[in-house]
Amino acid sequence: MWVTLWHIWGFAGRPTYEYQLLGLHLDFTPLIRSGWAGVDMFFVLSGFVLGLPFCQAYQGQRSPIRIPEYFRRRLLRVLPAYYIQLIILASLIAVTGGIAALDTGALIAQFLMLQNVLSDPGSQLNPVYWTLPIEFNFYILLPLLALWVPPQRWPVLLVASVFIVVLYRYLVFWNFLTDSTVQQRVWVLNQLPGRLDQFVAGMVAAWWYLRIRTDEPDSGGITRYKSLLLILALIAMGAMTWFIHNLQPMHTDNILGQTFWAGHWSLYIWHTLFGIFLALMIFVIALGNRIATVLLSNKPVMYLGIISYSIYLWHFPVVKWITRASLPSLTPGYPYLNLLLWTMVPILLVSSLSFWLVEKPFLKLRHRI
Repeated sequence: MWVTLWHIWGFAGRPTYEYQLLGLHLDFTPLIRSGWAGVDMFFVLSGFVLGLPFCQAYQGQRSPIRIPEYFRRRLLRVLPAYYIQLIILASLIAVTGGIAALDTGALIAQFLMLQNVLSDPGSQLNPVYWTLPIEFNFYILLPLLALWVPPQRWPVLLVASVFIVVLYRYLVFWNFLTDSTVQQRVWVLNQLPGRLDQFVAGMVAAWWYLRIRTDEPDSGGITRYKSLLLILALIAMGAMTWFIHNLQPMHTDNILGQTFWAGHWSLYIWHTLFGIFLALMIFVIALGNRIATVLLSNKPVMYLGIISYSIYLWHFPVVKWITRASLPSLTPGYPYLNLLLWTMVPILLVSSLSFWLVEKPFLKLRHRI
């Protein structure tokens, strides 16, 4: 949803949201503008959730993971909704723009989930597709990474992943990307291993979560400071979004953030640090926190979680289609709110249809085999 809100904000013209309240200057723009960090959350959360069964197996809480079954479940979970959308989008392009508008090579690369190495960002049928091969690479690496999660090994895994990512981003940028466009830099630097440390941070958080839940009643007193740790994680992430917002001022000559993407030191470590704080937040929420439970364990939010993959796939095409129409303003002077009102219901409707008609049948098949 954070990514969705960010894309809607972009289509609305990237307005600022600053207010004066009781003598205080409040700027909510960084929270909206940093919605692309929802991808960071996606990678960390994937490491946590997918790492849990492997960590449980190492701790003797379940039988060993059968790798063929693991891959079968991943394929049934991810590919059906993705392939259906590929077919729909390609068909619409063929009907409205002609067959010539389709890049056959790029389409094959997307079908094989290899668009990150066999095509370029401009040829994607849906701009969000760039994250899917990265996530799929994590699926392939997970059984090997899991060998390094047990005690005495996880610090090596975490430190090594951070070192590899920082070194990769630095060397690739200065050796290959200094004369490239911002879009090319985003495309290359975020590919594997550019986000590996975030996935590993989620796995390490899963290990510690299980250890504290199953070992001593209070491992090192961590559970006594859950609320404090959650507050610290949220403050740190808020500070980092504010930092990146001010590093990339929204002027017409800097709208894509050339300051950050020109090689600023934060380019190499921002995602790493943000991923670690995200892992801490997820770790504390999983242990149990009253405020987080109230906010996240209610039916509307849980339903958004259930259909979140379809929301991720469908929100951008839906918003793009709607913005092409001449829509009357429901909220004069507030373009972002106006576009939210026009797009949220269609996004949720299309995403719900995608989940119930495509995802759900394959989820049942996945559990039935």
